[in-house]
Amino acid sequence: MADMIERYRWLFVGLLALPLAGALVYLLSERFDDPPPLQITQSNVQLGEIRVYVAGAVVHPGVYPIGEDKRWIDAIQAAGGPAPDANLESVNLARRIHDEDQIIVPRVGGTAAAAAAQGPLVDINAAGQEQLIELPGIGEVRAQKIIDSRTKDGRFGSIDDLLSRELIPQSVFDDISPLITAGQ
Repeated sequence: MADMIERYRWLFVGLLALPLAGALVYLLSERFDDPPPLQITQSNVQLGEIRVYVAGAVVHPGVYPIGEDKRWIDAIQAAGGPAPDANLESVNLARRIHDEDQIIVPRVGGTAAAAAAQGPLVDINAAGQEQLIELPGIGEVRAQKIIDSRTKDGRFGSIDDLLSRELIPQSVFDDISPLITAGQ
């Protein structure tokens, strides 16, 4: 009998190991089953709603949720409207809202630096017509002139090239110079 056990020892080991291996595979496979399906619930943030920061000469500065199809004037109204000393002529009230915009309404007698903080600078070497039109004093015609000059005469070396190429008058340049860049 001992001779038979010695002879079939590996067979007995295999017969014992096979069920153990099967049980181990079964137990481990249950751990890696698909997770339960994700349930989506409606939150208090609506689709198409973004947040903007309104500061400066407004009644209630702060961060406001607003529809993405709105304009800067709507964000200023959400902040309680302009303060009595607000210089609204320095702000492009018709500019479209973008998520994470920072809108700073300068006070009468404020500096141009406040206007520069209103958002990222517009790169006149890369901006499309829609971006250029958002600048104060730049309409469709001037925006197209800037794009045509950029295409025909090459990149702008500095923002002063808008004047040297006679694309805009000095008064418009004074208004937009804190808002634009000629890139790197």
